[in-house]
Amino acid sequence: MLVSMNPERLHELVSYYAKAENKYILVIDNTNWCYLSSEKQQEVLAFYDDDIIDEDEVQEVFSNTLTFYKFDTQTTAVDTARSWFPLKKELEDPDFFVEAYVITPTGTIPYTNKVS
Repeated sequence: MLVSMNPERLHELVSYYAKAENKYILVIDNTNWCYLSSEKQQEVLAFYDDDIIDEDEVQEVFSNTLTFYKFDTQTTAVDTARSWFPLKKELEDPDFFVEAYVITPTGTIPYTNKVS
């Protein structure tokens, strides 16, 4: 008989962290980017590095599958997500989509760019 070991999901773990720190967490999921060809990765990197994401942060964001930033306010977290990552429906090439969402200390998600 299989007994559940009560697995946790990413959203739950980040929610626990946000609550413990009383912070708003910007979650950046680059999973799809990691599966692109190196040529396509360079195109995507150039797109985001071209005055969308701060130059100092681009390498940080694209060097990992998942990246997390913590903020003191929801407004700052959401504004950063909006300015760095376009909505899915705004991109002509779906390969340029990088999922970004904000998790609050109460575990809610007030913003996601995964809007079709």
